[in-house]
Amino acid sequence: MIIEHLGSSGLALSWDGKRLAIDPPCPVSDPVVVTWSEYERLAGLSRAVSAAAAPQLLDWRGVDGTPLEHGKCVEFAGFNLCAHPYTPIPYATTTEAVRKTHSALRHPVMAANRLAHTLRRPKSSPLTLSIERGGIRIAYLGQALHRFLPEKERDALITAHRGADVLIAGTDFDDEIITGELMAHFDAKHHIVADLIGPVRRSLGLPTRPLLVTQDVAPSGTLALESNCRFRLELT
Repeated sequence: MIIEHLGSSGLALSWDGKRLAIDPPCPVSDPVVVTWSEYERLAGLSRAVSAAAAPQLLDWRGVDGTPLEHGKCVEFAGFNLCAHPYTPIPYATTTEAVRKTHSALRHPVMAANRLAHTLRRPKSSPLTLSIERGGIRIAYLGQALHRFLPEKERDALITAHRGADVLIAGTDFDDEIITGELMAHFDAKHHIVADLIGPVRRSLGLPTRPLLVTQDVAPSGTLALESNCRFRLELT
């Protein structure tokens, strides 16, 4: 299996002769899955040859794609996908609100574009994904493992994704420790922490922490996927 960071929040997964792009930051030729309505995650949807996303997103963008609905498994581009929504981290805690205000003052055009997008976008929840092909199952958790996640949702995600061959999780700023600790509850064979938020935060002038902070508390052997990097993972 090849796992590639596409920049921003995007990843590409390749195995068993098939390739899938998740939240690509620009148009790609691969089948595209979009997990949320954030500004950077939608860039690859508009010109996608084939796409899967929440029904609200497909309708909003006028895309004739495969709808991803809670707990309903669908076949898409040779993969079996099952989506589970989760409550995202709040847009801004008190401290983070101060940081984002300062960022907006330094980058007013970018801030205005992101705000306009936020006000227009559908109020759908972000999605985790169970991705299966050829007997291999990937649990893509996005930024679901954060300190504000309700206990009931956390337990439901563990039940849905436990025992995957590969677990991939990102972490929000200030949630690096809890993300690593929660990864252990999923009993995956391989664990990966991916830099899904750092590229966006750095572009906005917001602080970030190295993935090593999460690796230090995650299950032993957890790999780190940095922005715009790739690696091959041998699965048996």
